[in-house]
Amino acid sequence: MQTETAPWPAAAGFDQAGLSVAGTRASELAEKFGTPLLVVDESHVRARCREFAGAFPRVLWAVKAFPTRALMRIALEEGLDLLGATGGEIDACLRAEAPGERVVFHGSNKSEAEIAEAVDAGIGLLILDNEGEVDRVTRAARRAGRRQPVLLRIAPGIDVDTHVYIKTAAPDTKFGTPVAGGLAMSALRTAVAARDLDVRGIHLHLGSQLLDATPYRAGLAAALEFLVEAKADLGFEASVLDIGGGMGVRYTDEQTLGVAELAADVLAELETGCRERGLRVPELLVEPGRAIVSGSAITLYRVGSIKEVPGIRTFVAVDGGMSDNIRPALYGSRYTIALASRSSDAPERAVTIVGRHCESGDELARDVGLPEDLRRDDLLAFASTGAYEYSMASNYNRVGRPAVVMVSDGRARQIARRETYEDLARLELD
Repeated sequence: MQTETAPWPAAAGFDQAGLSVAGTRASELAEKFGTPLLVVDESHVRARCREFAGAFPRVLWAVKAFPTRALMRIALEEGLDLLGATGGEIDACLRAEAPGERVVFHGSNKSEAEIAEAVDAGIGLLILDNEGEVDRVTRAARRAGRRQPVLLRIAPGIDVDTHVYIKTAAPDTKFGTPVAGGLAMSALRTAVAARDLDVRGIHLHLGSQLLDATPYRAGLAAALEFLVEAKADLGFEASVLDIGGGMGVRYTDEQTLGVAELAADVLAELETGCRERGLRVPELLVEPGRAIVSGSAITLYRVGSIKEVPGIRTFVAVDGGMSDNIRPALYGSRYTIALASRSSDAPERAVTIVGRHCESGDELARDVGLPEDLRRDDLLAFASTGAYEYSMASNYNRVGRPAVVMVSDGRARQIARRETYEDLARLELD
């Protein structure tokens, strides 16, 4: 069931003057803040946070999707806790004034320094990726004089229908400890025996952009079977079960999961599965990232050159590209795109939207329909760019990352400024 006004933000609309979001005109935003520009609908983010918070027992927002302090504060205000995957993300959570107990730290290769900093900050949960981390976390907890709550991330060997780069629980994955061969059970045994660790339960994550409930049911069944074995072999019973995130969103025509329906389905299966297996029912955690923020944001680009190659294609070049959105080049991602600065009654023609970078692969969209009267200086809007665009942006070709503005009730405030040449030069020493 589709619960969003996807793929555009809830407060977006089009009229004769083009696109507006939350009472602010796209053309005015572009004039004031420049382009490329990410525009976030604050009310949309808050509504998605509330939807998840009302459906699941505990929700962690995966900040990697859009790691800005303003969004982290909104998530906290709306009842979500925060999930970071690196020391930098944990630092950002703490700078957003998140209490340590409301921050969870995972990652497949945490450094000694990152672990120590997280433990010293009083992180609420640290997710062990593998048995080797047990000793490192134990040492940090002992130095800090605290018993660190942890989960063990298992890899149940479940394949899912998504892009190969965003599968995270298949038999061949770098994440977690495989259940196969007894490796996960060995890691759990070691963790449970560590006096400085408080092992609360297990964690798994199946992949990203999942569009139906089947993978979650499979993951839940695998987790409960593992817990049956853990109870029999170790006398261990989990108080927490984290089934990860990965809930898909709409970019073009995808049919997505309804949050309430998914929660009811998973929670009912958890209750039934535990009762049938003689297990206590653990607290269920979920980790939406993309599903919270993707549909809340658009990206505005200004059209530069338009090149028509007769019989081949028409290229529309914009002032951004793969440095501000690598997803089309990396994953073949598609977006819904519209003329944003005015309306047009002209018939559409297929065009390829390309960026400004010195790469033939710098394409943002291929063969999309836009009005035939598209011209230089028009604005184009890409929908559903709130997840993994800003966080994956780079400085390729010495281009600064874009500005980000948040809009609400006809007002816009900048939450991240555009990088300048001075910013790009700040790390050089000679």
